[in-house]
Amino acid sequence: MINETILQIEQLSKAYKQTIFRHLSFQVAQGEWLGIVGENGSGKSTLMKIIAGLEKADHGEIYLHEQAQSHYTRREWAQQIQLVTQYSRKSLDPMKTVAQILREPLQLWHLVPAEQVKARIAAMLVTCNLPADIVSAYPAALSGGQYQRVSLALSLLIEPAILICDEMTASLDKINERHLFKFLRTQKQMTVILISHEGALIERQCDRQCDRQCDRCIRMADFRE
Repeated sequence: MINETILQIEQLSKAYKQTIFRHLSFQVAQGEWLGIVGENGSGKSTLMKIIAGLEKADHGEIYLHEQAQSHYTRREWAQQIQLVTQYSRKSLDPMKTVAQILREPLQLWHLVPAEQVKARIAAMLVTCNLPADIVSAYPAALSGGQYQRVSLALSLLIEPAILICDEMTASLDKINERHLFKFLRTQKQMTVILISHEGALIERQCDRQCDRQCDRCIRMADFRE
C-alpha cells in the first residue's frame, strides 16, 4: 500500500552548456519504488545527484516531508536521502578498512549505542551477503561486486527514508541482485528510486516508471494498475 507523498519535485531545471532538463515535476510516495528510465544524456544521473543534495538545480524546489530543501542542513538531508551509484572505485575511502568505513556513519549520526556498533555492522554484512572477515580489508582488495555491496551497506546503515539506486546492481551477479532486492523489500517504509537500463528490472521491481527523454519527462507508467 502506497502512503503519503514523501518527496515532491517542483519545476526543477538544470543546464550546463545545454539544457539537461527543465520544469520537471513529479511526486514520490513513502514506501514507493519509482523506476527512472531514459536515453543516455537525458539527465537521469544529474537529477538523482540534485535530489541527493550533491548538485544544485538552476531553478525549482525539492520538498521532503513537505519541507523545502533549504529547511534542512546538508547532514540532515544526507541522513534522509542516500545515493548508491554504479560501481566505481571512488566511493570508498582507500585509506580506511571496511570496518572503519562502516563504523563512521553509525558514530557520526549516533545511530546505535557504541557497544552495539560491531553487531550492527556484522548484521549488515549478512544482509549484503558479505563475509565477516571483510571488515579488515581495504577497498583495493575488494572485488567489484564486494565493493558495490560495501557501498550499499554504507548507505543502508544510515537508515535513509529514500534510497536512490543509480545502476546500483550493474556489477552484481543475479544471485546478489535478487538477495539485495529481497532485503530492500522488507524495508516497508523505505522509498526506493531505481535507475536502470533494464526495462524488465524496472517493471519487475517498481510501482511506477518515469520515462525521461531529452529535457523532459514524457510518460509516467503505473505498474500497480
